[in-house]
Amino acid sequence: MNDTAAEKLDTMQRIELASGAEVELHPAGPLVRAGAWIIDGLWIILLSVILLLVRLLLSLAIGAEAGAGAHLVVLFLLTWFYRVFFEVRRGATPGQKAKGLRVVMTSGAPITWPASLLRNVLRVADWLPFAYLTGLISCLMTRRFQRLGDLVADTMVVYATPALSPGSLIPDGSWEGALPPPVPLSREERAAIVHYSERLPMWSASRREELAAHARELTGTDGREGVLRLNAMGRWLRES
Repeated sequence: MNDTAAEKLDTMQRIELASGAEVELHPAGPLVRAGAWIIDGLWIILLSVILLLVRLLLSLAIGAEAGAGAHLVVLFLLTWFYRVFFEVRRGATPGQKAKGLRVVMTSGAPITWPASLLRNVLRVADWLPFAYLTGLISCLMTRRFQRLGDLVADTMVVYATPALSPGSLIPDGSWEGALPPPVPLSREERAAIVHYSERLPMWSASRREELAAHARELTGTDGREGVLRLNAMGRWLRES
């Protein structure tokens, strides 16, 4: 396996912090983000219905006008600050969390209140002329899949790194041991294999097999067996 193959195993973006430390981020594309947006939209609709019921109760208790006024205020806050609240407090909205995403600054730092507010207010511009067309074009034209709101707020949506535990790297796998590489490897090749093993939970089965195919010369096979062998080599390299 040469350096080119090693590079193909690495789909992350490396960002160097001011302290000199290096973090790796995997930007999320527009398709998975659209799924998260739909989930959040359904949550907002559900909460709006609940607010409507509360309004009816308030109308009976303190008068129709007071109930309507309170409903409009809360509906405004829900529409504009639902995403801001969850992004800042938890790093992701319920929809983003369901899709395994989180929102961060482009430096890798947690998103701030001003940045979250700015990126969400600018959804109005991303929506133009209709159905988030401007935002979609912006995502497809930027390396980090940033819509206009992200570009202005200096934020990005990335895949959250799941917690790893021994034996859980491949949920449907059966390879429990560690396998030493059959040939000497360069430092870059060793790092690429370790990174592959660490990131397996973030990919679908087809994506795992696609990346493992680049190391077929090393594993001697491809498909699911190639994934298992490459993962076992990664475990051996981490433990050695």
